[in-house]
Amino acid sequence: MVTTQTHAGPRNTEQVTLRPLALADAPRVRRWMADLALIRMTVVVPGPEHGPLAPYTVSDADHYLSTLVCDPARKSFAIELGGVHVGNVGIKDWRPGALSAECFIEVGEASVRGRGVGKRALLRLLEVGFFELGLHVVRLGVFEFNAPALALYRTVGFVHEGRYGWHWADGCYHEINAMALHRQRFVRQGPAPQ
Repeated sequence: MVTTQTHAGPRNTEQVTLRPLALADAPRVRRWMADLALIRMTVVVPGPEHGPLAPYTVSDADHYLSTLVCDPARKSFAIELGGVHVGNVGIKDWRPGALSAECFIEVGEASVRGRGVGKRALLRLLEVGFFELGLHVVRLGVFEFNAPALALYRTVGFVHEGRYGWHWADGCYHEINAMALHRQRFVRQGPAPQ
């Protein structure tokens, strides 16, 4: 288990930890993947022919979790806040010796969003990616309308690298922002909050 202490302050008093994600985490993942708000922000729908957006079935959610846990090209972690599983974070498109990979994060528990949990989990994940896996660049894709995520990624040092692909939501197409963080930039800003 990896731990990130919190900044002092009324909203950041509980400890955020990461632990390996497990198939036993299915009940929470099933609930989160039935949340249309979470799906809208994290699952690419390339066009209206692939919609409408629908909650994941139990089978779909279990398949998703199995991919996160069993795919050798992924390093997936459960985000815990005060010992309670509140989301998932990880590295994907990874292989031993790779210099770059993509990251993802989903804070499943709506009640903890906006409390700095995602930032603390992401900072710890970046430490794993850069210093334990030896990555030089961590990339991600984020929908252009996901303002909270864009703000978070900019805060930890990700920079815009263009746009790619399309996501269908709310009756129209939205571009996907490509962002990246280089290890040198992360090192300059210092370690995760203690």
